[in-house]
Amino acid sequence: MKSQHEPQKPKSYHHGDLRNALIQAGLDLLAEGGARELDLRKVARRAGVSHAAPYRHFVDKQALIAAITEEGFRLLAEQIQATLRAVPDSPFEQLLGIARVYVHFAQTHPWLMREMFSGLTLERERFVSLQMASKAVYRLYVDVIRRGQEKGTLVDGDPAALAAVLWSMLHGLAMLIIENQMRPYADGPEGIERKTRYAIEILYGGFARK
Repeated sequence: MKSQHEPQKPKSYHHGDLRNALIQAGLDLLAEGGARELDLRKVARRAGVSHAAPYRHFVDKQALIAAITEEGFRLLAEQIQATLRAVPDSPFEQLLGIARVYVHFAQTHPWLMREMFSGLTLERERFVSLQMASKAVYRLYVDVIRRGQEKGTLVDGDPAALAAVLWSMLHGLAMLIIENQMRPYADGPEGIERKTRYAIEILYGGFARK
């Protein structure tokens, strides 16, 4: 499958775009071969710049990976926000919309999704902006639950705690799908849609006010 992050052509960036060009090159390399493909020399080569150029923005490989995973959270948040604007303003449809986006994002960017949540290659406490990007996604879940509570549709309780349950379910489902551990229940687009909807129906049954 062709990466949705087209590699930057040599010398295609203008002054001030180098950091973004390197991140996009890193996204391509990650999509092609996982985290083992990420190092500053390979990223520089893919972006068409000198081997020394990445050090203007990234002190080491961890800083590069942090920037790439931060971009992943930004993209995920952007897609969730677009979906929430497009679907009906009901808690069930909003939760289902989030689930569809999350699973689709994992399918489209499996290596990026793994790296975003790995915890094996990053000392995350070093990178405040990465933590903030992750929390921005989480806040979208919290907001949907809070709005459902305000409508009197969802159960009372700490919306952040309920959002943690939602995210746990979303992530477990998405990761099992991309690791081919949900077969035969989630084979093909129709199977994945059925399993995603069923998961939200079960979750909503627990979240809905009785």
